[in-house]
Amino acid sequence: MIIPSSRGRRTLRAVTVAVGLATVLAVSTACSSSTPTAAAGTGSAVTPLTLQTSWIPLVQFGGSYVAEKEGYYTKNGVDVTILPGGPDVDSMAAVESGQADIGMGNADTVAQANANGADLVIVAAGFQKNPLAILSTSANPINTPADMVGKKIGVPTGDEAAQDAVLKANNVDASKVTSVPVGFDVAPLVSGEVDGLWVFYSEQPIAYEAAAGKPGVTMLTADYGLNVFAQVYAVKKETLADPTKKAAIEGFLKGEIEGWQNYVADPTEAVELTVNDYGKDGGLTIDEQTKQAKLQMDLLVTDETKTNGLLSMSSDAITNNLATLSSLGIPADASLFDTSLLKDIYQGKSSIQ
Repeated sequence: MIIPSSRGRRTLRAVTVAVGLATVLAVSTACSSSTPTAAAGTGSAVTPLTLQTSWIPLVQFGGSYVAEKEGYYTKNGVDVTILPGGPDVDSMAAVESGQADIGMGNADTVAQANANGADLVIVAAGFQKNPLAILSTSANPINTPADMVGKKIGVPTGDEAAQDAVLKANNVDASKVTSVPVGFDVAPLVSGEVDGLWVFYSEQPIAYEAAAGKPGVTMLTADYGLNVFAQVYAVKKETLADPTKKAAIEGFLKGEIEGWQNYVADPTEAVELTVNDYGKDGGLTIDEQTKQAKLQMDLLVTDETKTNGLLSMSSDAITNNLATLSSLGIPADASLFDTSLLKDIYQGKSSIQ
Protein backbone atom coordinates (compact mmCIF):
# COMPACT_ATOMS: atom_id res chain seq x y z
CA MET A 1 0.00 0.00 0.00
CA ILE A 2 1.08 3.62 -0.35
CA ILE A 3 0.19 6.67 1.67
CA PRO A 4 -0.68 9.52 -0.75
CA SER A 5 1.41 12.66 -0.69
CA SER A 6 -0.08 16.12 -1.09
CA ARG A 7 3.23 17.66 -2.12
CA GLY A 8 3.92 19.03 -5.58
CA ARG A 9 6.08 17.10 -7.95
CA ARG A 10 9.81 17.48 -7.81
CA THR A 11 11.89 19.32 -10.33
CA LEU A 12 14.85 19.37 -7.98
CA ARG A 13 17.60 16.84 -7.41
CA ALA A 14 16.92 14.14 -4.80
CA VAL A 15 18.17 15.17 -1.39
CA THR A 16 17.24 14.15 2.12
CA VAL A 17 16.64 17.29 4.16
CA ALA A 18 17.80 16.83 7.73
CA VAL A 19 15.15 17.97 10.16
CA GLY A 20 17.07 16.86 13.22
CA LEU A 21 16.98 13.45 14.86
CA ALA A 22 16.39 14.87 18.29
CA THR A 23 13.31 16.79 17.17
CA VAL A 24 11.83 13.84 15.34
CA LEU A 25 12.44 11.51 18.26
CA ALA A 26 10.77 13.99 20.61
CA VAL A 27 7.60 14.46 18.57
CA SER A 28 7.25 10.93 17.18
CA THR A 29 3.97 9.33 18.12
CA ALA A 30 3.65 6.66 15.44
CA CYS A 31 5.67 3.45 15.49
CA SER A 32 5.90 0.70 12.91
CA SER A 33 4.75 -2.80 13.74
CA SER A 34 6.52 -6.07 13.08
CA THR A 35 3.81 -8.34 14.46
CA PRO A 36 2.88 -11.00 11.87
CA THR A 37 -0.70 -10.90 10.62
CA ALA A 38 -2.71 -13.14 8.35
CA ALA A 39 -2.64 -12.25 4.68
CA ALA A 40 -6.16 -11.72 3.40
CA GLY A 41 -7.48 -14.78 1.61
CA THR A 42 -4.26 -16.80 2.02
CA GLY A 43 -4.17 -17.95 5.62
CA SER A 44 -0.42 -17.27 5.59
CA ALA A 45 1.27 -15.05 8.14
CA VAL A 46 2.97 -11.95 6.79
CA THR A 47 5.00 -9.36 8.61
CA PRO A 48 3.99 -5.71 8.12
CA LEU A 49 6.86 -3.38 7.28
CA THR A 50 7.06 0.30 6.43
CA LEU A 51 9.39 1.65 3.75
CA GLN A 52 10.16 5.38 3.91
CA THR A 53 11.29 6.63 0.51
CA SER A 54 13.52 9.65 0.14
CA TRP A 55 11.28 11.73 -2.11
CA ILE A 56 7.78 12.12 -3.53
CA PRO A 57 6.46 9.37 -5.86
CA LEU A 58 8.54 9.14 -9.03
CA VAL A 59 9.80 6.30 -11.20
CA GLN A 60 12.94 6.68 -9.10
CA PHE A 61 11.15 4.17 -6.85
CA GLY A 62 9.60 2.19 -9.69
CA GLY A 63 11.02 -1.15 -8.62
CA SER A 64 9.31 -0.84 -5.24
CA TYR A 65 5.99 -0.03 -6.90
CA VAL A 66 6.30 -3.11 -9.11
CA ALA A 67 7.21 -5.27 -6.11
CA GLU A 68 4.07 -4.16 -4.27
CA LYS A 69 1.68 -4.43 -7.23
CA GLU A 70 3.01 -7.76 -8.48
CA GLY A 71 2.84 -9.34 -5.02
CA TYR A 72 6.59 -9.92 -4.72
CA TYR A 73 6.59 -8.65 -1.14
CA THR A 74 3.70 -10.84 -0.06
CA LYS A 75 5.25 -13.87 -1.73
CA ASN A 76 8.25 -13.34 0.50
CA GLY A 77 6.27 -12.97 3.72
CA VAL A 78 5.96 -9.21 4.15
CA ASP A 79 3.24 -6.59 3.69
CA VAL A 80 4.96 -3.32 2.84
CA THR A 81 3.53 0.15 3.33
CA ILE A 82 5.37 2.64 1.12
CA LEU A 83 5.62 6.14 2.60
CA PRO A 84 6.53 8.90 0.12
CA GLY A 85 9.09 11.43 1.21
CA GLY A 86 9.30 15.15 0.61
CA PRO A 87 11.46 18.22 1.28
CA ASP A 88 10.80 18.08 5.02
CA VAL A 89 11.08 14.30 5.47
CA ASP A 90 14.24 12.80 6.96
CA SER A 91 14.03 9.11 6.12
CA MET A 92 16.87 8.18 8.46
CA ALA A 93 15.19 9.91 11.38
CA ALA A 94 11.98 8.06 10.50
CA VAL A 95 13.79 4.73 10.91
CA GLU A 96 15.59 5.76 14.07
CA SER A 97 12.36 6.98 15.64
CA GLY A 98 10.42 3.82 14.73
CA GLN A 99 8.14 5.49 12.20
CA ALA A 100 9.60 3.26 9.49
CA ASP A 101 11.37 -0.09 9.40
CA ILE A 102 13.44 0.68 6.29
CA GLY A 103 14.59 4.07 5.07
CA MET A 104 15.94 5.03 1.65
CA GLY A 105 18.66 7.64 1.32
CA ASN A 106 22.33 7.96 0.41
CA ALA A 107 25.31 6.37 2.11
CA ASP A 108 26.41 9.81 3.28
CA THR A 109 23.04 10.60 4.88
CA VAL A 110 23.12 7.30 6.77
CA ALA A 111 26.68 7.89 7.92
CA GLN A 112 25.84 11.43 8.98
CA ALA A 113 22.80 10.21 10.90
CA ASN A 114 25.03 7.76 12.78
CA ALA A 115 27.51 10.54 13.50
CA ASN A 116 24.57 12.43 15.04
CA GLY A 117 23.64 9.55 17.33
CA ALA A 118 21.66 7.07 15.25
CA ASP A 119 22.62 3.39 14.99
CA LEU A 120 21.77 2.44 11.42
CA VAL A 121 23.21 0.01 8.91
CA ILE A 122 22.94 -0.17 5.12
CA VAL A 123 21.74 -3.56 3.88
CA ALA A 124 21.51 -2.90 0.12
CA ALA A 125 22.26 -0.20 -2.45
CA GLY A 126 19.90 0.62 -5.30
CA PHE A 127 21.93 3.21 -7.17
CA GLN A 128 25.46 1.87 -7.54
CA LYS A 129 26.50 5.22 -8.96
CA ASN A 130 25.67 8.45 -7.19
CA PRO A 131 23.24 10.54 -9.31
CA LEU A 132 25.05 13.83 -8.72
CA ALA A 133 26.35 15.12 -12.04
CA ILE A 134 27.52 18.28 -13.76
CA LEU A 135 25.41 19.36 -16.72
CA SER A 136 26.85 21.58 -19.44
CA THR A 137 26.01 22.62 -22.98
CA SER A 138 27.12 20.79 -26.12
CA ALA A 139 28.73 24.03 -27.32
CA ASN A 140 30.85 24.34 -24.17
CA PRO A 141 31.02 20.82 -22.72
CA ILE A 142 32.41 19.66 -19.40
CA ASN A 143 33.39 16.05 -19.95
CA THR A 144 35.91 15.70 -17.11
CA PRO A 145 36.70 17.63 -13.93
CA ALA A 146 39.68 19.19 -15.70
CA ASP A 147 37.23 20.87 -18.06
CA MET A 148 35.84 22.84 -15.08
CA VAL A 149 38.95 25.03 -15.02
CA GLY A 150 38.08 28.58 -16.04
CA LYS A 151 34.35 27.82 -15.94
CA LYS A 152 31.49 29.13 -13.83
CA ILE A 153 29.79 26.22 -12.08
CA GLY A 154 26.34 26.57 -10.55
CA VAL A 155 26.43 24.92 -7.14
CA PRO A 156 23.18 24.48 -5.15
CA THR A 157 23.30 24.76 -1.38
CA GLY A 158 24.54 21.48 0.03
CA ASP A 159 26.74 20.52 -2.91
CA GLU A 160 29.73 22.66 -2.02
CA ALA A 161 31.51 19.82 -0.22
CA ALA A 162 30.84 17.49 -3.13
CA GLN A 163 32.40 19.92 -5.58
CA ASP A 164 35.44 20.37 -3.36
CA ALA A 165 35.81 16.58 -3.11
CA VAL A 166 35.59 16.03 -6.86
CA LEU A 167 38.12 18.76 -7.62
CA LYS A 168 40.53 17.45 -4.99
CA ALA A 169 40.17 13.83 -6.14
CA ASN A 170 41.07 14.89 -9.67
CA ASN A 171 43.88 17.29 -8.76
CA VAL A 172 42.02 20.32 -10.08
CA ASP A 173 42.93 23.66 -8.50
CA ALA A 174 39.69 24.89 -6.91
CA SER A 175 40.86 28.50 -7.21
CA LYS A 176 40.60 28.14 -10.98
CA VAL A 177 36.91 27.19 -10.82
CA THR A 178 34.28 29.84 -10.10
CA SER A 179 31.37 28.61 -7.98
CA VAL A 180 28.06 30.41 -8.43
CA PRO A 181 25.28 29.86 -5.86
CA VAL A 182 22.13 28.65 -7.63
CA GLY A 183 18.89 26.86 -6.96
CA PHE A 184 17.92 23.64 -8.67
CA ASP A 185 16.44 25.09 -11.85
CA VAL A 186 18.23 24.72 -15.19
CA ALA A 187 17.56 28.36 -16.17
CA PRO A 188 21.08 29.62 -15.27
CA LEU A 189 22.59 27.12 -17.71
CA VAL A 190 20.04 27.83 -20.43
CA SER A 191 20.66 31.57 -20.14
CA GLY A 192 24.45 31.23 -20.05
CA GLU A 193 24.80 32.59 -16.53
CA VAL A 194 26.84 29.48 -15.72
CA ASP A 195 28.86 27.06 -17.84
CA GLY A 196 28.01 24.03 -15.75
CA LEU A 197 25.39 23.06 -13.22
CA TRP A 198 25.26 20.44 -10.47
CA VAL A 199 22.20 18.28 -11.16
CA PHE A 200 20.48 14.98 -10.46
CA TYR A 201 21.55 12.78 -13.38
CA SER A 202 18.12 11.44 -14.31
CA GLU A 203 16.11 14.65 -13.91
CA GLN A 204 17.44 18.11 -14.80
CA PRO A 205 19.07 16.93 -18.04
CA ILE A 206 15.54 16.11 -19.23
CA ALA A 207 14.31 19.57 -18.20
CA TYR A 208 17.31 21.21 -19.88
CA GLU A 209 16.69 19.45 -23.19
CA ALA A 210 13.05 20.53 -23.11
CA ALA A 211 14.03 24.16 -22.40
CA ALA A 212 17.03 24.42 -24.72
CA GLY A 213 15.66 22.31 -27.53
CA LYS A 214 18.72 20.08 -27.57
CA PRO A 215 20.44 17.73 -25.13
CA GLY A 216 23.19 18.88 -22.83
CA VAL A 217 26.35 17.07 -21.77
CA THR A 218 26.22 15.23 -18.44
CA MET A 219 29.26 14.19 -16.42
CA LEU A 220 28.54 11.73 -13.62
CA THR A 221 30.72 12.66 -10.67
CA ALA A 222 30.63 9.00 -9.57
CA ASP A 223 32.99 8.34 -12.48
CA TYR A 224 35.45 10.83 -11.02
CA GLY A 225 35.77 9.96 -7.35
CA LEU A 226 32.41 10.79 -5.77
CA ASN A 227 31.75 7.12 -5.06
CA VAL A 228 28.84 7.21 -2.63
CA PHE A 229 25.95 4.77 -2.99
CA ALA A 230 22.54 6.40 -3.45
CA GLN A 231 19.06 5.03 -2.85
CA VAL A 232 20.40 2.73 -0.16
CA TYR A 233 18.21 0.75 2.22
CA ALA A 234 18.96 1.38 5.90
CA VAL A 235 17.61 -0.29 9.03
CA LYS A 236 18.41 -0.16 12.72
CA LYS A 237 21.30 -2.40 13.69
CA GLU A 238 19.16 -3.84 16.46
CA THR A 239 16.68 -5.02 13.83
CA LEU A 240 19.25 -7.39 12.38
CA ALA A 241 20.04 -8.71 15.86
CA ASP A 242 16.49 -10.09 16.11
CA PRO A 243 16.20 -13.28 13.97
CA THR A 244 12.50 -12.74 13.25
CA LYS A 245 12.94 -9.11 12.22
CA LYS A 246 16.03 -9.95 10.21
CA ALA A 247 14.08 -12.60 8.32
CA ALA A 248 11.39 -10.01 7.52
CA ILE A 249 13.98 -7.56 6.16
CA GLU A 250 15.42 -10.36 4.03
CA GLY A 251 11.93 -11.10 2.70
CA PHE A 252 11.52 -7.43 1.88
CA LEU A 253 14.82 -7.36 0.00
CA LYS A 254 13.88 -10.46 -2.00
CA GLY A 255 10.66 -8.77 -3.10
CA GLU A 256 12.46 -5.51 -3.77
CA ILE A 257 15.08 -7.21 -5.93
CA GLU A 258 12.38 -8.96 -7.93
CA GLY A 259 10.68 -5.63 -8.49
CA TRP A 260 13.88 -4.04 -9.76
CA GLN A 261 14.69 -7.06 -11.92
CA ASN A 262 11.29 -6.52 -13.54
CA TYR A 263 12.11 -2.82 -13.97
CA VAL A 264 15.48 -3.47 -15.61
CA ALA A 265 13.97 -6.01 -18.00
CA ASP A 266 11.31 -3.48 -19.06
CA PRO A 267 10.51 -0.26 -17.15
CA THR A 268 7.11 0.19 -18.84
CA GLU A 269 5.09 -1.19 -15.92
CA ALA A 270 7.05 0.88 -13.40
CA VAL A 271 6.44 4.04 -15.42
CA GLU A 272 2.72 3.36 -15.76
CA LEU A 273 2.35 2.58 -12.05
CA THR A 274 4.20 5.77 -11.16
CA VAL A 275 2.13 8.04 -13.40
CA ASN A 276 -1.28 6.42 -13.04
CA ASP A 277 -1.22 5.13 -9.47
CA TYR A 278 1.51 5.98 -6.98
CA GLY A 279 2.20 9.47 -8.33
CA LYS A 280 -1.18 10.16 -9.92
CA ASP A 281 -1.57 13.50 -8.13
CA GLY A 282 1.89 14.75 -9.09
CA GLY A 283 1.24 15.93 -12.64
CA LEU A 284 3.68 13.36 -14.05
CA THR A 285 3.74 12.28 -17.70
CA ILE A 286 4.53 8.95 -19.30
CA ASP A 287 7.06 10.58 -21.62
CA GLU A 288 9.08 12.29 -18.92
CA GLN A 289 9.01 9.34 -16.52
CA THR A 290 10.05 6.99 -19.33
CA LYS A 291 13.07 9.18 -20.03
CA GLN A 292 13.93 9.23 -16.33
CA ALA A 293 13.49 5.45 -16.09
CA LYS A 294 15.93 4.88 -18.93
CA LEU A 295 18.54 7.25 -17.51
CA GLN A 296 18.34 5.47 -14.16
CA MET A 297 19.59 2.29 -15.79
CA ASP A 298 23.07 3.87 -15.77
CA LEU A 299 22.82 4.17 -12.00
CA LEU A 300 21.23 0.79 -11.26
CA VAL A 301 23.09 -1.51 -13.61
CA THR A 302 26.89 -1.77 -13.57
CA ASP A 303 29.46 -4.48 -14.24
CA GLU A 304 29.33 -5.30 -10.53
CA THR A 305 25.56 -5.79 -10.46
CA LYS A 306 25.77 -7.93 -13.56
CA THR A 307 28.11 -10.16 -11.57
CA ASN A 308 26.65 -9.87 -8.08
CA GLY A 309 23.01 -8.88 -8.65
CA LEU A 310 20.95 -5.72 -8.34
CA LEU A 311 21.19 -3.80 -5.06
CA SER A 312 24.52 -5.51 -4.32
CA MET A 313 27.41 -3.94 -2.41
CA SER A 314 30.81 -5.29 -3.43
CA SER A 315 33.80 -5.02 -1.15
CA ASP A 316 35.54 -2.73 -3.65
CA ALA A 317 32.51 -0.44 -3.85
CA ILE A 318 32.28 -0.28 -0.06
CA THR A 319 35.97 0.65 0.13
CA ASN A 320 35.38 3.43 -2.40
CA ASN A 321 32.34 4.65 -0.47
CA LEU A 322 34.32 4.88 2.76
CA ALA A 323 37.12 6.77 1.02
CA THR A 324 34.64 9.27 -0.39
CA LEU A 325 32.89 9.70 2.94
CA SER A 326 36.26 10.45 4.50
CA SER A 327 36.95 13.08 1.82
CA LEU A 328 33.59 14.67 2.66
CA GLY A 329 34.53 14.80 6.34
CA ILE A 330 31.90 12.23 7.39
CA PRO A 331 33.14 9.56 9.85
CA ALA A 332 32.32 5.97 8.91
CA ASP A 333 33.83 2.49 8.82
CA ALA A 334 32.96 -0.89 7.34
CA SER A 335 30.29 -1.49 10.01
CA LEU A 336 28.11 1.00 8.12
CA PHE A 337 27.39 -1.81 5.65
CA ASP A 338 25.98 -5.31 6.21
CA THR A 339 26.06 -7.60 3.17
CA SER A 340 24.89 -10.75 4.95
CA LEU A 341 21.29 -10.55 3.74
CA LEU A 342 22.32 -10.07 0.11
CA LYS A 343 24.65 -13.06 0.36
CA ASP A 344 21.83 -15.20 1.76
CA ILE A 345 19.49 -14.05 -0.99
CA TYR A 346 21.76 -14.47 -4.01
CA GLN A 347 23.72 -17.54 -2.90
CA GLY A 348 26.49 -16.68 -5.33
CA LYS A 349 24.12 -16.02 -8.25
CA SER A 350 23.45 -12.73 -10.02
CA SER A 351 19.64 -12.87 -10.00
CA ILE A 352 16.75 -14.44 -8.15
CA GLN A 353 13.61 -16.04 -9.54
